[in-house]
Amino acid sequence: MIEKNPSSGQKDISHIRIIRGKRSADSPLQPDHYHQYYEIFYLFSGSCRFLLKDTLYTLEKGDLAFIAPGELHHSVYYPGITCEVAALYFKSDFLFPSLFSYLGEENMPPHQSFRGTVPGLYQEEFEGLLTRMLSESRQIDELSSSFMTCFLNELLLFLSRHSVISESEPDLVNAKDADIMASAKYIYRNFTKPLTLQEAADVAGLSTTYFSRKFKLLTGMGFKEYLNYIRLKHAAAALLTTDSSITDIALEYGFNDSSYFKDLFKKEYGKSPREYRKSRGQ
Repeated sequence: MIEKNPSSGQKDISHIRIIRGKRSADSPLQPDHYHQYYEIFYLFSGSCRFLLKDTLYTLEKGDLAFIAPGELHHSVYYPGITCEVAALYFKSDFLFPSLFSYLGEENMPPHQSFRGTVPGLYQEEFEGLLTRMLSESRQIDELSSSFMTCFLNELLLFLSRHSVISESEPDLVNAKDADIMASAKYIYRNFTKPLTLQEAADVAGLSTTYFSRKFKLLTGMGFKEYLNYIRLKHAAAALLTTDSSITDIALEYGFNDSSYFKDLFKKEYGKSPREYRKSRGQ
C-alpha cells in the first residue's frame, strides 16, 4: 500500500516530497482534503476517479491531476482495479523563477488546478524523471536535496514543453454551454483517436448541425479545425524533441494520412515537418 497521505492534518511542508505505491477500493478511504502547497498526482497504471474542486474526472494511465494550494480534492477507486500512482508535493519556494520568467507567463506553473495528460510518446521519459526523484528522496547523500530541486524544475519544464501546463481547454463556464464544454474536453482528451463530428455531437447530446454551429460560436473554431489544432501542436513538439519518424508522429497524433499531415503542418507553421525539425539545431 502507498504510505499515508502526507497532507492529512498537515498544512505545510519544508522540502519536496514524492511517494509511489498502489491504491485500490480496499485502501483506506481518502476524505476531501486540501493543503497549502502544490500536488501532482500521476497514474502509472489502472483507472480511477479524481474529485477536483467540483468536478469528478476519470484518470487513466498517463493522466495527472495538478492541484493548487487550498483546493479540495480526493481520489476514488473502482472495485477490482489496482492503480499504481505517484504523488509529488512541493511549494513555489522550490522553483527557479528565472527559468519560468524567461519562458513567459504562459509557461509558469499555474495557480489553478487542472487535469492533464502526458502524451504517450513522452510517458516513459516523464516516468523516468519521477523515478529519479523517488531515488533522491531517500537522501542518498548531502546533494540529494539539490538534485530534488533540479528534478522538480525539470519536470515542470517538461510539462510546459509538451503543452500539459500551457495548453488550456476552452473557457466555457456558463451552465447553458455545458454540452459544448463536455464535448470540447472529450475531443481534447481523445485527440489521438479517429474522432468524428457525429461522436463529438453525441457527447454534447446535439444534432451535428446544431453542434457545429454552437461549437464554432463558443470556441471560435470548427470541430475539425479544433481537432487538427490540438494534434498539430503536439506533433510540432514531438518533431523537436524526439527522433521518431514523421510518419510515426503523424500516426501517434491521429493523422492516418502522412501526406495530409504534412500539408496541414506546412499551412499552420509555414514549414514542412522536415524543415521544422531541422530548425531544432539552428
